[in-house]
Amino acid sequence: MSISLTNRIAVIIGATGQLGPAVAHAFADAGARLVLVGTPQTALDTLRIKLGYRESRVITLAADPLSETDINAAAERVREKFERADILLHLVGHFRGGTLAETSDALWDEMLNVNLRSAIFSLRAFLPLLTANEWGRIVTISSGTTQSPPPNAAAYVSAKAALEAMTLSVAQEAKDKGVTANVVLVRALDTNATREKSAPKKSGVVRPEDVAATLLFLCSEEGGAITGARIPVFGGS
Repeated sequence: MSISLTNRIAVIIGATGQLGPAVAHAFADAGARLVLVGTPQTALDTLRIKLGYRESRVITLAADPLSETDINAAAERVREKFERADILLHLVGHFRGGTLAETSDALWDEMLNVNLRSAIFSLRAFLPLLTANEWGRIVTISSGTTQSPPPNAAAYVSAKAALEAMTLSVAQEAKDKGVTANVVLVRALDTNATREKSAPKKSGVVRPEDVAATLLFLCSEEGGAITGARIPVFGGS
């Protein structure tokens, strides 16, 4: 099945992270117009060039996902240029572990800010554009460990679990406006960085392109019946 997102406005928060480039390529190939949000500007420019997408179909916005001011400004820029947004993909997040006794208040703040608060800022800024349009797709990225938390990861898992609950709550808020909201669960990405840190695993590790394909379906017309769901992409594990 060929998925078309022709002329849909897709906002990718965290476009320069591990998952962002694969998602940008998949959505560009499907015909979406892209808003790439991330840091630094040089990385955004490099991604835009690699996409080979003409400049009229992609804009780059250097913005700190942890700054509500930056994200609000990005949303206003999208409103001015396109007058709407159709798709919001929140790809921001990272892991730091430690026992509960070792986890400082600063680390709790870091995990909550990166994995939860950045999503709060993004959804709060862009949801009005989606609901006004009465057609929209929201996808956030969480961890495959939230339902069965491992040891030494309390701050990370707590933040991701809260992200899931918020996303599913938004799904209920927005369902009468033609907007869906779902969470894609990923355990580990098969990237050069992860290969350098540990030996290859047989299960639980997926390619960024496979995650991007799942996001693409959820953001299509065909995926419109799915909302308020946690969707695992675990590579067959």
